[in-house]
Amino acid sequence: MLACFSGIATAAELRVLEVRKQGGRIYVDAEITIDAPEHRVFDALIDYNSFGRWSRRFSNSSYIEPDADGRPRVQNDVKGCVLFFCKTIKRVLTLTMEKPGYIKAVSDPELSDVNYGVEEWFIEETEEGTQVVYSYEVEFDFWVPPVVGVWALKRALKKDALTSAKRIEEMAN
Repeated sequence: MLACFSGIATAAELRVLEVRKQGGRIYVDAEITIDAPEHRVFDALIDYNSFGRWSRRFSNSSYIEPDADGRPRVQNDVKGCVLFFCKTIKRVLTLTMEKPGYIKAVSDPELSDVNYGVEEWFIEETEEGTQVVYSYEVEFDFWVPPVVGVWALKRALKKDALTSAKRIEEMAN
C-alpha cells in the first residue's frame, strides 16, 4: 500500500516530454510529478542497482569502481528499438550527486556506446508533490535516422516514462 505524501498529487504524472535532434545530438526533456518525499525520490533515482525494477529497458545496471577522483560510477545497458532495428547501448557513467535535489550522470565515451552523454535530474518538493525535471543530451556512436529516429524515441519514451515514474514512486514510498 502506498502512503499518500500530499493531499494534491495522487499518483505519478508525466507533465512534459520533448525529444528533438539538432546536428548529431538528441535532446530529451521531461518533467514528472511524483507523490513521495523529495529525499526518497532522490534515493530511488540513485539506486542504479534497481534500475531494472523501474524500467525494462535497463539491464546489468550497477555501481562499479569509483573514478580516479573518487566520484561514483555506474554501468548499465539500455535496450532500445527504432522500428525493426534494436540495439543495446552500453554506458559507463560518472555521477555528481547533491542530496536531495540534483543528480548529474556523464557518459564515458571510451567505455560507452556514445560519443557524448549528459543526464541531469533536478528534484524539488512542491505543493503538488515532488517535481523531477530531467534532461538528457546524447550523441550516439552509431547512426540514428533524423526524423524517424526522434519520432520512435519519443514514442518509446512516452510509453515507458509514466510506468517508470510510477515505479519510482512505489520505490520512494
